[in-house]
Order: sequence, then structure tokens, then C-alpha cells
Amino acid sequence: MDTAEATYGVEDLEWLLERALLVLQQNPELRPQFESELVSLLDPIEEGAIEIVSYTMHELRWPAVESAIGEKISEPGVDVSYVRLYEAMLDAFSDSWRDRDLYVRFDR
Repeated sequence: MDTAEATYGVEDLEWLLERALLVLQQNPELRPQFESELVSLLDPIEEGAIEIVSYTMHELRWPAVESAIGEKISEPGVDVSYVRLYEAMLDAFSDSWRDRDLYVRFDR
């Protein structure tokens, strides 16, 4: 929890990410639409996309989203800076996600 509290701005963002996660969890019948929306955030990557995908997928671990990220990494001619962002998102599917300690929910 110390890391989460010491990271600038995370406390301002986490409640929004938590709300998004709650909506995804409480509406399982909409999962196909939610998966499509999350995948649509992958290209182009706008501000906040990495955080919402990583935060929600660390909890939910939806294979369709993980697969879509993997496909983006493998696309011919993919921008190297995007590859690093995709790799960061894929890392969130792991129990040992590097950025988990940035968030109170996962820093336990």
C-alpha cells in the first residue's frame, strides 16, 4: 500500500478504474460488447487506455482481450513504441504484474 500511496496521481485515477471494473463484473451478459470496446482501445492507444485495460484485465483475465493484444504485437510493421505498451498490458494478465503495487486494490 505504501507504493500506491506514494505514486502521484494514482489515487485520483483508481476510483474510476474500479468503477469500470465493477461495470464489467456486474454485466456478464454484455461481455462480448465489453471485449470489443477494450480491444478498440488498442489502436490507436489513447491516454488512459493502458491503465483501463491493465487494471480490468489483471482482475478479469479475459482470453479474447489477451489474444487481441498478442495479435497487435505480432502485426507486421507495428510501431515499436506501441509494442512496449502492448507488452505492458500483457504483463497485467500475470499474477506478478509489475505495476500492481501502484494500485491499492492489488497492493495487498
